[in-house]
Order: sequence, then structure tokens, then C-alpha cells
Amino acid sequence: MKKFFLTLCVALVATGFAMAQDLESVVGTFNAAATALNEKNYDSALAQFNTALEQATALGEEGEQVATNCKESIPKVLLQLGKQSAEASDFDKAVDFFKQATDKALDFANNDAVVAEAQKLIPQMLNAKAGALLNAKNYDAAVEAYKAILESDPTNGAAFFRMGQALNAAGKADEAIEAFTKAAENGQEANAKKQLANIYLRKAVACQQEKDMKGMLENAQLSAENNDSANAQKLIGTAALSLKQNQVAAEAFEAYLALNPEAADKAQTIYQIGTAYMGAGNNGKACSYFKQIKSDAKWGEAATYYITTLKCN
Repeated sequence: MKKFFLTLCVALVATGFAMAQDLESVVGTFNAAATALNEKNYDSALAQFNTALEQATALGEEGEQVATNCKESIPKVLLQLGKQSAEASDFDKAVDFFKQATDKALDFANNDAVVAEAQKLIPQMLNAKAGALLNAKNYDAAVEAYKAILESDPTNGAAFFRMGQALNAAGKADEAIEAFTKAAENGQEANAKKQLANIYLRKAVACQQEKDMKGMLENAQLSAENNDSANAQKLIGTAALSLKQNQVAAEAFEAYLALNPEAADKAQTIYQIGTAYMGAGNNGKACSYFKQIKSDAKWGEAATYYITTLKCN
């Protein structure tokens, strides 16, 4: 019995010594990780903190303090790795690290500051990636990147606007219109409406070339509704006159001259206003415009004819 007791005591002492050696090894790994972190060697720091955490956890209560310190450090290292990737313009990798930092901080339940910072940085990385693709004229990829932003932030007017730019540049006018319309509804009204006006103006010109006067009128009116311009009003007037919508034509040509009072085709436009009002049955207005150009070298003869025909005073 005495011999057995002595053997048991020796075994317990040996076990305690082994545990002390194990703890010393874990502390050494932790300290190496901390040194790597101070030297900004984040990959090495992360690997060693993870190793120290695994070893400290295996020691149970003996390694509890080291395990706690590792749990405090790992999310911070992941955050730094994300920032390092962002500086290298590897935005996908940065987002992955920020998500890992968030997950670890939540899992360890010990660092709200890391969670807050990572969640703030993730959308910044998504925007940076999309912007880089747009600037590189990789329009299809840029569209997909902006869609990813909008999945988590469906009221992001700036993302809708940039996506509209990418779609427009890719020749997808109808999809661009949808994006710019959403942008206008979410805080980007002024800029988005300018883009919408330009798209509709190009559509109106295309319709004019195809001799689609109805389409020309509709698109030119939409352009003017979004951002009025002399060009839009001139197209409205030309299309409406062709479609015998004389009142619409007259008012559009008047708006054109109001926006562009020194227009090179001013005399011609005044003549068109006169004919539009005449077609609308407003001879008094027609006469007032024809009289303005009766001395014009090019349009004076035709204007004089109508002055006589209409018996203008």
C-alpha cells in the first residue's frame, strides 16, 4: 500500500510538471503571435493565435486566460488583414476578411468595436470594387457589383445611379432608364434626371432617323420632362408639326426660342410657329409671327404670302 501511494504521488507531480510545460509552450506561441502582430506580419500572427487558442483550450481552466487573450486578438488581426487587402485593391479578399472578423468577434462575443468597424468597411469595399470596374469600362461586371450592393442596401441611390451609368455605357438604354429612375427616387433626382433626359433625347433622334414621328415626339417629351432643353423642344416641335399636332408644335417651338434666343435657325423656327398656329386655327398668333420675318431674305417671301392670305392687319 505504501509503495502504491508513493507511485501515485510521483505520477501527480509528473502530470503537474507536464501541464506547466504545456502552458509555457502555449504562452510562447501566444507571445510569438503578439510579436508578429506588432511587426504587422498579420498572416503569421493569425496562424499562431489560432494555434495558441487551440492549445490553450485543450488545457482547460489552466489555459483559460491565454484562450481569452487569443479570442480578443484574432478578430483584430482579421480586420487588419482586410485593411491590408483593401490597400492592395483586392476588394473581394478584403470583404472576406471583414466578414471573418465579424463572425469571429460575434462567436467569441468579445469585441463590438471590431463588428462595427468591419460592417462599416464592407459596403465601402463593395463600392470601391464596383467603382474600379466602372472606371475600367468593365461595364457588365460593374453592373453585377452594383447589384450586390443593392441586395443589402436597396435604397442606395448612388449605387442605382452608377449602375445606370454602366448600363448606359454598355448600350442597355432601357435597363439604364430603370436604374436612373430608381436613383431619382432615392436621393439622386437632379443627376439622374439629367441622365434620363439624355437617354430619351438620343432615343428621339434615333426615331427621327427612322421616320418614326410618334416615337420621336414621345421620347423628346420625356426628355424635356426630366430636364428641359432647347434640343428636346425643337424635336418636339418638329415631330408634332409632322403629326399635325399644331398647338403642341407651336408651344414647343416657342419654348425652343425661349431657351435658345440666338438660334441660328431662328427665322425658320418663327416661320414654323406661324404655320403651326395657322394650322391650329389661331390666325392672330400666326400673323404676329409671320410679320416678324417678312423682311427675312430666306423666309420673308413665304411669310408675306401668308400675311396676305390671312389678311393680317
